[in-house]
Amino acid sequence: MTIWASTIFLKIHSVNPPSGYVYSANNQPDSVDGVLYPGYYYPRSRAGRIVELISQDKKWTVEDIQTLDLDVTSHMHADIAHELAAILKSVNKSEYKLIVETLAAWKGDHGVDQIAPSIYNNLLSQVMRMAMADEITDKAFESLAATSILKNTYEQFIKNENSPWWDNRQTDDKETRAQIVEQAAHKTIELLTKTSGNNPNEWTWGKIHTLTHKHAFDAVKPLKGFFNVGPFTVSGGSEVINNLHYKLDTTGYFPVDGGPALRKITDFSNVETGITVSPSGQSGNVMSDHYSDQAEMFATGKFRKMLMNKEEIKSQSKSLLLKPEN
Repeated sequence: MTIWASTIFLKIHSVNPPSGYVYSANNQPDSVDGVLYPGYYYPRSRAGRIVELISQDKKWTVEDIQTLDLDVTSHMHADIAHELAAILKSVNKSEYKLIVETLAAWKGDHGVDQIAPSIYNNLLSQVMRMAMADEITDKAFESLAATSILKNTYEQFIKNENSPWWDNRQTDDKETRAQIVEQAAHKTIELLTKTSGNNPNEWTWGKIHTLTHKHAFDAVKPLKGFFNVGPFTVSGGSEVINNLHYKLDTTGYFPVDGGPALRKITDFSNVETGITVSPSGQSGNVMSDHYSDQAEMFATGKFRKMLMNKEEIKSQSKSLLLKPEN
């Protein structure tokens, strides 16, 4: 299957913090003894949202944690969208009115029925490629876009009207930020019309953001797609808590290429009520009943009960039971 979770191992640790909780989203950790240790970290979006939600003064339930685990809002992306809307508004052309109004009002929700994330991700991908590929080539841009480095530059770069990256070196003129954003908006409308139809009300995120679990045989032409699981229409996005991320390319589609290896919630006051879900199933055997029996649950944000009780496990065991030697 083609979904996984990135892991960054740190020696930094926290013991009984005043906040009452610990968290990580591959983000830059706080300073230690007044020293900040920079590194290959991801931007503020997921970590900031976790802190925002978990800092609520409330008694948390398993259901509350489920809601948090499936959250798809990014204030960072909303802030970038607002900046792009302001730039495009200055162009003052009626053909971009829908984009301007949609992005200006967006709060960063990546739900399947939302139009704003479709517009935003297409526009952002076009802006970044148009600004940078002429300097470093398309191939180099794609390599850069596959890392966290580019994600950490969005806000700072787009706010910088005087960045030399805005000029297209392949033309004799000196392009401005507003010109590049306008060109990107024009291309965005073209792509959304192609992928989702002429009616902007149908430019929903679920049409272009889908999840397919690819079997290794997908790379073998005669078997391509034969053992795959999906596609599924999914909410979520890049750098939201429900981090079903994708490449920032310019095809008009944003298929999921990575995400959580599993979701799991354990109530330590009653461990046997723990719940979990895997991206596809519990077996790599395509002939097994469990090869893909959790895929739809995962895609739609559902969970299943974990078997933590010995008698419960024995009663539901169907074939293989491992026993320790006496």
